[in-house]
Amino acid sequence: MPSTTSPLPLTQQISLACAGHTRPVVQLNGKPILRDGSTGDWLGTFLGHKGAVWSAMLSADTLRAVTASADYTVKVWNAISGQELVSFLHNNIVKCADFAGSDELVITGGQDKAVRIFDVNRPDASTTVVTHAASVRSVKWSSHRNVAISADTGRQINIIDVRAPSVVKTLEAPENIASISLTSDGRMLSCAAGRRILAWDVDSFDLVKDFAVDYDVSVAAINPARTRIVVGGRSDLLIRSCDFESEKQIAAHKGHHGPVHDACFSPDGHVYATGSEDGTVRLWQANPGSEYGLWKTRKI
Repeated sequence: MPSTTSPLPLTQQISLACAGHTRPVVQLNGKPILRDGSTGDWLGTFLGHKGAVWSAMLSADTLRAVTASADYTVKVWNAISGQELVSFLHNNIVKCADFAGSDELVITGGQDKAVRIFDVNRPDASTTVVTHAASVRSVKWSSHRNVAISADTGRQINIIDVRAPSVVKTLEAPENIASISLTSDGRMLSCAAGRRILAWDVDSFDLVKDFAVDYDVSVAAINPARTRIVVGGRSDLLIRSCDFESEKQIAAHKGHHGPVHDACFSPDGHVYATGSEDGTVRLWQANPGSEYGLWKTRKI
């Protein structure tokens, strides 16, 4: 398998820094912030959690938000007004949550190792779908296959049919999982595990990418066109861009002053965001030099 171990010089790019958090991203200070995706401008803050917020997701229509917190709750919000709509109580720290097919169903996971489904209309009743061997690090919803995907801090990834509800397939990572990510269309699942980067086709869940690097990987996100992989380093603080087909590193950027915990492409693929231990979110251009949002070309 090809490797991205050949070092490249750092490439210069002006990223947009979204300040405002007082604790690492993704370990928010109990106040999730909504921002404009093209400029990073602050739009509003969701107030109500009494502990660190580990996860924040928007519904498909962007009208609702769901957050998971160390205060043992998951909260659903009106994303326009910031009003808290419902709170789901857990018995331990909740690390992740996502909407499961509609803004009425929410899937959660956390320190107690259980993956649960909640109905917004019945907040006191939950269904435990599966219990992992280790704490649950991430849950994602694939709109393409109508399945939920959960990953723990060990090596296990479960594919869940929320209608049954039951686990329909289990994937195994070669090393302990740092994070998983889905493309915006829900067709490709990526995974950062140790010093390995993996990707599965969500249609078949066949492994289509597995390559090693010479640094610890904290996150790997694939662009919608499936031509680029953005990789965050756990210790060297770099943001790397790799060609999806050849797996070769094509660029490396520095901007964060702490390990990168998360990365995600915009649906159009022109911008990706990174969240770091340094308490900032940064926006980067996938194709530097083009005009987009606050990035303007200079005419001579």
